[in-house]
Amino acid sequence: MSVNCTPICPFRAFYCTKKALMIRRRGNELVAFCSWTGDLCIGYRCQFALCNKHALLPDGTCSLLTRAVRRKERPSIEEEAAKLEREYVTIKDKLRKLDFDLEKLE
Repeated sequence: MSVNCTPICPFRAFYCTKKALMIRRRGNELVAFCSWTGDLCIGYRCQFALCNKHALLPDGTCSLLTRAVRRKERPSIEEEAAKLEREYVTIKDKLRKLDFDLEKLE
């Protein structure tokens, strides 16, 4: 899942090198406005857009937000334990095929 960089950054890392970024409130939402062009800010597509946290990737995604999304999708500890058990069995079988003494390992 890719999350694009926005001028209304939750980490307050979006920076305009022209210093033209103005955050305005329209109703209940925040809107980024560019005072240099006199229009809405186009965000990461602007040539003057920077990230203070160095998290803006060339395709416009925010690496800080993608990491946060990945953390939420972590498997449970039971799933990880089952995966390790399956790996252990396959390694044990491969060592047995090589005539390796498994009693020394355990």
